[in-house]
Amino acid sequence: MTSSQTTPSAPAQPKTSGLAIASIVLGIAGLCTVGLTGIVGIILGIIALKKIGRGGGQTAGRGLAIGGIVASIVTLLVGAIFVAASFFLWIGGSRAWETASVTSQRMIMQSHTSLLCHATMAYAAGNEDRFPPPDTWPQALKDARVLPDETLLSDPRDPTAGRAIAMNALLAGKKSSDLRQRSKTVLFFECAPGAPPAGGAANLPPEPRDRAGYVIGFCDGHVETVAKNDLGRLIWEP
Repeated sequence: MTSSQTTPSAPAQPKTSGLAIASIVLGIAGLCTVGLTGIVGIILGIIALKKIGRGGGQTAGRGLAIGGIVASIVTLLVGAIFVAASFFLWIGGSRAWETASVTSQRMIMQSHTSLLCHATMAYAAGNEDRFPPPDTWPQALKDARVLPDETLLSDPRDPTAGRAIAMNALLAGKKSSDLRQRSKTVLFFECAPGAPPAGGAANLPPEPRDRAGYVIGFCDGHVETVAKNDLGRLIWEP
């Protein structure tokens, strides 16, 4: 038999859904975009599944669409966790930096006050054991050449604002040896910049610059940061 036979053509292969491909690509890309592309990947994956289901087998890619949705959800969750963790770390880092800065400034203020206390003790040693005149103590220490640096008088947080340390006015005319409790008697205390050079408890700022308390220098030379609630234990009148 010589009659020609027609070879049946192979069935057409279903096309892979472009939406399914885009869904999984965007889902994976979410690793680099903190999950932002994952949102679009989820939407495209859902649309792809619906079109594949209505396509009567002419469109393939159901697995890709499901994989794209899953990958998009995972990267979206990972991105959200990463953003939240970064935010809390930033908040924690900012607070840690603020705390370290405040602590450093308090230590500088304490160091300044300690140097002033010892300068005053050196002044007294050369002036019959008497404290410098409270109203003019900065100049008295300077004239006696015991004030190492006038910047010690300022607040380290705002050095240009002026003197931020005052002397206990009730020490006027007193001798160091006359004091019964030198370790509790106030010699210097922090004050508002530009306040009178001498005063008492009423001249303390309404609130301390540092939440830990007021920087107070005592007549024995030591310095403390005294909480507002503990001010009552200080001795102002010798």
